[in-house]
Amino acid sequence: MSTVNKILHRKKGSSFKKETVKAVYLAARELRYDVGGLKREHRRVHERQASAMAVLFRLYLENGKHFDSGTAVLRNVSLSGALLGAIVLPRKAIPVHPFLLGFHAPQGPLNDVEIVGRPVRLVHTSEGIEIAMEFQGIRELELRRLRKIVSTGGRRSAT
Repeated sequence: MSTVNKILHRKKGSSFKKETVKAVYLAARELRYDVGGLKREHRRVHERQASAMAVLFRLYLENGKHFDSGTAVLRNVSLSGALLGAIVLPRKAIPVHPFLLGFHAPQGPLNDVEIVGRPVRLVHTSEGIEIAMEFQGIRELELRRLRKIVSTGGRRSAT
C-alpha cells in the first residue's frame, strides 16, 4: 500500500510526519479528489454500556404516524444512541421509507418517557433483526433518565 493511500485511508499502524500528511491532503484537494467517501475510523460520541433491559418499542413513519408497536431488548445504551435486539412486532415488518423509532421501559427510569431516534444500522442476527439508533431531540428529563441507566449498566435501578 502506498504512502498516499495509507494517509488518505487513515491506515492503522502507520505514522507519518505532519508535513507529509498535510502535503498529501493538499495535493488531493488540488486534484479535486473526493476524500469524503473514504473509510474513516468510527468513533462513538458517548461510550455505550451493555444492557439487557426489556422495553416497549414503537415505529413511526417520517410524518409521525404510528406504524407498529412491540417489544425489544435494550442491548446497549449511551447518552446518544442504543442498540435494540430481540424485536417483536405484530406486523413483522419495518417501513421501507425513512422512519423513527421510540422506546420506553415499563419499569424503572424510562417508565414515563419515550426516547426517540432514527435508525442508523440494521443487523440480521440469529435472534432476528437488531436496530442501532441515534437519539434525536433528547430533552433534559430524558437525558437525566438515560444517565441513570448508563451509570447502572442498564440494570434496573431504584427511582
